[in-house]
Amino acid sequence: MIIPAFFIADMSTTEFIKSLYQNNDLAKREIDLIICHVLGINTAALFIYAKDISQSQQHNILNFIQQRNDGKPLAYITGFKEFWTLNLKVNQYTLIPRPETEQIVELMLQWTDNKFTGTLLDLGTGTGAIALSIAQQRPNAKITATDISHECIKVAQYNQHKYSLTNINIFQSNWFESIGNDKFNYIISNPPYIAENNKHLKHLKHEPVTALIAQENGLADLFHIIQQAKKHLNNHGTILLEHGFNQHKEIQEYLNQNCYYNIKTHKDLAGISRITTAQYEIPNLN
Repeated sequence: MIIPAFFIADMSTTEFIKSLYQNNDLAKREIDLIICHVLGINTAALFIYAKDISQSQQHNILNFIQQRNDGKPLAYITGFKEFWTLNLKVNQYTLIPRPETEQIVELMLQWTDNKFTGTLLDLGTGTGAIALSIAQQRPNAKITATDISHECIKVAQYNQHKYSLTNINIFQSNWFESIGNDKFNYIISNPPYIAENNKHLKHLKHEPVTALIAQENGLADLFHIIQQAKKHLNNHGTILLEHGFNQHKEIQEYLNQNCYYNIKTHKDLAGISRITTAQYEIPNLN
């Protein structure tokens, strides 16, 4: 329950913040992040600079808390989301990066070292979360990141410039359409993989539908990437795909049908089959 706005005029800042903690169901950390967002400070400075919150700032805080109580994701309220070591800009055009997607970054860092100079393609980059995290950790890699959405590209490029990452090229493309004949050591994607009739979509109503839903029971984009990636992988190159918890068997089968090898599905920390990887050997036509 939110404290009524007409009460705040008679409250000190300390009383106001205390009332926020006591009178609604949000976690204290989320309330702190909303206060910091309105004040333009970080959480470390909260109790230094939160001594004098103006009445207009109090109204803004209450408004954002109400939005959060109504189900709007915190990242869309603050405009930022932490991922790996980055604090990324997000907006209504971008999918909010999930912690489980960090497993793709973990795998890449396991398979490569800091001297890695190879090439990597991130399809459907969104905020740039995966590609930028790898670019920061592997500064000698040559990374390409694409998205069909012009708005997503603007956000990803903002995040790139924020961290001054020069080893990544971000541009608009519908999957492989603007890639030309380029080939890569790794092709990575967290594409739309939710079926149109999935009951959990109602919990994602604030996020862009185009970044969530795919045809063929959520498999259409995954299958397209698997089929087309063969033209863009270097010999024995690797594909890494995030997918739904119940899709790994169909993905493994489709990878096998398309002559990939070393097919493995990796479980996340919750024990859910989350990422499938495979390699491709270019056929010898001689």
